[in-house]
Amino acid sequence: MNTLGLTKSDGRNLLVVAVVVTLLVAVTAEGPLGIRIVAGAIAGGISAVVFVISTLLINRYKPDYW
Repeated sequence: MNTLGLTKSDGRNLLVVAVVVTLLVAVTAEGPLGIRIVAGAIAGGISAVVFVISTLLINRYKPDYW
């Protein structure tokens, strides 16, 4: 995480976002349980990647007074 320039709180927030999205998709998806879990894991992974990219962009380009 430090290699990317993320803090401990960013890592915690990443984990929270990924778990919440995974659970929500797994609960609301239709189909057999295995498919719902796979769909949740894929959605959680995608949201984690988007979270990391957006956090890195915000940290890099945010104003100094922010």
